[in-house]
This record gives sequence, C-alpha cells and structure tokens, in this order.
Amino acid sequence: MAKARPWTLRMQQLFTPAEQARIAPYLNDVRARIDLRQQRFVDGLMLDHVDALRWYADHGLTLEAAMKRLDPAQLSDFYLRERTAWYPLDTAAKVYPLSMGLKRMMMFRMSFYLKNPVEPEILQMALTYTIKRFPYFATTIKCGFFWHYIDSAMRRYAARPETKPPCAPIRLNSISSPTFRVVWFQNRVSVEFFHVLTDGTGASIFLKTLLREYLRLLGHELPLGGGMLRLADAPDSREWADDFLLADKHPSPEGFGDKPALQMRGLPTLEQPSRVLHFNLSVVALRGAAKAAGVTITVFLLGLMMLALKEAAEPHGGKRKLQVQLPVNMRKFYPSKTLRNFSMYCSIRLHPVEITSLEAILPKLAAQVGEGTAKASLDKTMTLSRKLVRYLRVVPLIVKRPIAYLIYGKLSDGVFTTTFSNLGAISLPEEMAPYVDKFDFVLGPPIRNRAICSLCSYGDKAVFTVVKNTALPVFENVLYAQMVKHGLQPYVEGSL
Repeated sequence: MAKARPWTLRMQQLFTPAEQARIAPYLNDVRARIDLRQQRFVDGLMLDHVDALRWYADHGLTLEAAMKRLDPAQLSDFYLRERTAWYPLDTAAKVYPLSMGLKRMMMFRMSFYLKNPVEPEILQMALTYTIKRFPYFATTIKCGFFWHYIDSAMRRYAARPETKPPCAPIRLNSISSPTFRVVWFQNRVSVEFFHVLTDGTGASIFLKTLLREYLRLLGHELPLGGGMLRLADAPDSREWADDFLLADKHPSPEGFGDKPALQMRGLPTLEQPSRVLHFNLSVVALRGAAKAAGVTITVFLLGLMMLALKEAAEPHGGKRKLQVQLPVNMRKFYPSKTLRNFSMYCSIRLHPVEITSLEAILPKLAAQVGEGTAKASLDKTMTLSRKLVRYLRVVPLIVKRPIAYLIYGKLSDGVFTTTFSNLGAISLPEEMAPYVDKFDFVLGPPIRNRAICSLCSYGDKAVFTVVKNTALPVFENVLYAQMVKHGLQPYVEGSL
C-alpha cells in the first residue's frame, strides 16, 4: 500500500471528510502543475496550498472562494518545465562570488512594514506566485572554468520566520541553493539578496511586486505602480541584461585606485553586524533642513555623517582622509530595464582638519557630489571596470579566486571609511497606503569599515539605517545629536 503524502495527511488533519472531498480535485490539479526533481520541494508546495486553504476557511472564506483565489493556473508552467537557462554574471557582480567566505558575503536587504501582522501562509503563496515572474532570481551560483555563473534552480522558494542577524551569509552548498531569502517578523517582510543578483533598484521592484501579490491574496485588488511587474506578463529578456555594456566608453578610464582611508575606532565584534540602528525621520523635516542649508538631502546627510566620522575616527590619521562611498544608479543616464546590478560609485573625501562645522563643509560636499555623480565621471569608472574584466577573462577561476579573495579582503572597503547608499523615495499606488507603514534598506556588514549607512523613504517616513561592526557607539551618538540639533527629531529603533 502506497504511503500517504504529507499534504494528504495535513488535509485529513485540517478538514472534515466532506471538505476533503471538495478539496481533493483541486489539489490534484495543483499537483499536476508541479514536477520538481526533489520530492521535498513538491511536498512543500502542496503543503503550502493546504495551509493557505485552511487559513482562508478560518478567516471567513468559503472553500470554493479560497480555491478560486488560489487558482492553480497561477502556477503556469513554472514548476512543471525543466528550466535550463543560465546567465553570465554582470560586470559589477563578477567579483562578489570570488571574494565570499563562510562569514563574508555581499548581502543587502529591503523590507516593507505592514500595518497589520504578517500572515505567513499568505506570504508564502505570494512568494510562490511572484517568483515565476522573476526567473532570473530563481537561480543559484555555480562555478565555470573562467567565471562563476547563475544557473536556474528548480525548487520551492520559502518565506520563513526571521531567526538570523540581518544579511547573514547564505550557504551556497547545494545545486539548488537560492541566492536570496524572504523572512518575516511581526509586521515586517524582508528580502535579502546576494549582491551578485541585483542592486537596490531590482530588489525594490521585486519587493513591491511581492507586496502587491500578498495584498491581493488578502482580498485587496490594487493597481500596478512604482515599477511593479504584472505577474501574468511574460518575463522580458531586457530585465536580466548586463547593461554595463550600454555605457559609453570613456577615453581616459580611471577609478578603483583610491589611497587607504582613515577608519573609525572600535574593536570589531565577533558577531557581525553587532548593531543595526534605524533612525526614523520625517521626510518633510529632512527636506526642510536640507533646503534651508541650500543642498540636497543626500549632501545634507553626508554633512552630518562627516561630523560624526570626525569624532569617531582613529587618532593620528596623518594625511589619510575620511572617504564615503556613494553608489549612483546608472539607470538615470541610460535606457535600462535591467533588474541586475547597474550602479557605480563615487568617493566623497574630506580631511578631518577641514571638518569644522556643517555650514563650512556643505559647499565642499555639494561640489564633490555634483562632480562625482556626473555621467562623464561615472563612465570613466565603468570603462575601467569593463577593461579589468576583459583582462581577467582568460585567467582560470581556480587562479582568480584566491587572488581576488586576498585583494578584496585587504583593500576593498579599506579605501573607504564608510558607505552611504540613498535608495530615495519608494513609490506605491495611493490605494496601498492603508496597508503599508514604511520601508527600510539595510546593507550587509562590511569587512573593515566600522559602520555603513543607507536611506530610503515612503510617504513622510524616511529611515536612515546604520549597520555597525563595533560596539563603540561614538558614530551613532554624534549622528543622533546632530540630527536633533538640526530639528530632525529621530526616533531610533533596532538592536541597541
């Protein structure tokens, strides 16, 4: 006698015999749309459907209405056909897998906060439907002879309770190991990405599409907006193009050659990050303070950061400067639809002696930001990046990897004191406002820097996040005091 499958046993536990008779044909239809090699993934997807039906029944929906909302046709053929697509890494991503270790991986996360607690069964189904629209994310990392590459991974993608520190490394120890994770805690849903897959723009599109699908499954029919993708549409190959190839070639490429930066004080902690702090600010107040100072929000916050960095910096720095890495979204210069990495960065530098007051340094910072984020300047770095990849293309991976690991560990963020990544305002359709409270954006812990910073906003809520690798609180204490001094009145959350 054949052993009953786990979803059959779960159905028998959760539903009456009469209900089981109505559900069985539905589950047969679902099962006919799933053909994965590993039985545990099949069982997981089937259990997800049973649990979601039970959730709907417990919340007042009839079984017929629940089965309609979870129409098996929404699975399409994503879990049925053998996907064989593979993707070379984009130009920016090639270094990330070369430099990773068990405790070192370029991760970042984006989160949305709901006004009600997360419903795990519905979030899981939302992820199951959403991932099929993003086949480039339904992948794993593999080793080729010359480079790592991204390969399709046929599996169930899970939304799990959050149990690890933010941006913990992902174990890529299986042929189907995912390169992102979805986790939830109370009213927060977070997606953590290995940077090899995407940048903040691609991540935000995935997160917002997942959010819309989650709300739809809760019964809220909402319009598209803010770059969300329609799940019923076929994926567009331009969404996984390496758009670094679009960039104009510059006759004098340069970049990646900065001198070592002055670092912050503080012993690195064993567990990293040691702290993640969210400074909740009013966008109106932040915009007003920046306008009164005659600069952009990015420049204003850079000014506050520089004041805090001066106090937190190592003494006796000599000629070394405080240097902030400022990522720039290249999509504003080129017609791109890619969900992959398409960002460059510039360096903002001041010597501690120059940092006397906010008013004194803001014009200098504004000039550096204006010059560093100009297209011509960024094209120089992009041209050099492409040249370096071309030079290394015929070096076997077994040779490249230990060299890159050593160089990245020794030099990488050693040429910066910190990073400030401003994702900007996140837009959603107005109809979503009753369900969504805010967003935040968290960078994974760096190797040598003691702190890195990021910012995003939604509505009137801006969240400035500081990720720490040391328990020494000088940087965040001065930053908080400066925000209060300039009328921002931050409310701080996180691991204090």
